Amino acid sequence: MFTASGIRGIYGDSLTVDLVCRLTKVFVREWNVRSVIVGRDTRPSGEPLEHAVVSSLIESSCKVYMAGVQPTPIILWACRRMRMDGAIIITASHNPPEWNALKFASIGGLLLDGSDINKLRCAVYGGICERSSVSRLGKSLAFDPLNQYIDAALRHLNVKAISKCNLKVVIDPGGGAGFKATPMLLRRLGCRVITINSAPGIFSRRIEPTPDALKELSMAVKAYNADVGFAHDADADRLVCVTDEGEVLAEDYGLAIASLHVLSSRKGPLVVNVASSMIFKWIAEQMGVKVYWSPVGEAKVVRAIIEHKAPIGGEGSSGGIIPAFFNLARDGVFGAALIVEALALRECKMSDIVKSLPKYYQARDAIPCSPSRYETVMTRLINEVKGMDVDLTDGVKIWLKDRWVLIRPSQTEPKIRILCEATSKDKAHDLLEEYRRLIEGFIEGK
Repeated sequence: MFTASGIRGIYGDSLTVDLVCRLTKVFVREWNVRSVIVGRDTRPSGEPLEHAVVSSLIESSCKVYMAGVQPTPIILWACRRMRMDGAIIITASHNPPEWNALKFASIGGLLLDGSDINKLRCAVYGGICERSSVSRLGKSLAFDPLNQYIDAALRHLNVKAISKCNLKVVIDPGGGAGFKATPMLLRRLGCRVITINSAPGIFSRRIEPTPDALKELSMAVKAYNADVGFAHDADADRLVCVTDEGEVLAEDYGLAIASLHVLSSRKGPLVVNVASSMIFKWIAEQMGVKVYWSPVGEAKVVRAIIEHKAPIGGEGSSGGIIPAFFNLARDGVFGAALIVEALALRECKMSDIVKSLPKYYQARDAIPCSPSRYETVMTRLINEVKGMDVDLTDGVKIWLKDRWVLIRPSQTEPKIRILCEATSKDKAHDLLEEYRRLIEGFIEGK
């Protein structure tokens, strides 16, 4: 699947070594890449795909910095910091282990957006990436950006205040690429760190850090009497938080707490995608700033952050914190440090911060649908909701008095996603049922 989040597929089936080689060579040619950093998550298929990418880059005369297993945000940070021409990250993020993907970034460590990905697709399948003669081979060298990243992160944090609090933190990287970086950063901040599910490449829980997948983390936080718990997906661009009481927070609330904290000292607007919670409207009102709603997708949010000069933004819908003053990427590693800093400076419990925030409830579903049906279904939906308060920034978002519903085709799976939010669980679930029936009827052609 060629999506705004990269090119994804099941390894050995839709995502093959041959396809990866062709994609890599097209990327080099079309974006004039000469220096590039390559990293991956901990999936078993990452190693053969890494070999395919690196060999293709060398054959294309590139200088390749091989970072190995690293969180995606660290690869993108290093790409920008070292002024490389691009980055290739081999990761399917939150997808199951049999999936893998390529994420491409250009100069500045900015991920390619949907139009760029379509350009890649057209080049690969349009017959304009035939094999060319090799005039000069490039070279590769091992490069570990982790220590540089952590040193830079510490310069943006109040290390003294955090160390003084001696916070106890439980981290669940889920067997993914954050197994080393997040514990290392938090220990450098003076936290007492406990890890679970931290063996790289051993996916003992579901990769996507949903509440059902984080029951063990919740129990560990309570058992160790910890101040907070953190969980990542496979490439550590997502962050989900657990309070000292063991409550697994909705994805939006990590970004909400980080946003309140950052905006208290760094003035500027807030940028979030249209699938994010109403809590960001509340935060903007509390902080006296403007909130901008962007299309879903990290690349889209980052570009909106740059346009509006926002110090922070993200995708609350996926636990994606983008600390723009430090890293123009969804950064679960630095996001965890921001939460810890907020706890230290407020001198309060994580549960107390959460209780001070308004409570919203979400309900979601993903209905299987062939991508060939997307346009028909969405056109019928737009006609159905004419006259209502509708936002077409990305998909169809319908604003109601105290709730909203967003319907949009998935960018990573052949499904149509429905996300609802309301001021009560019953309202959210009722809204979900109403629009699920409607979309199922459209898919079936009723």
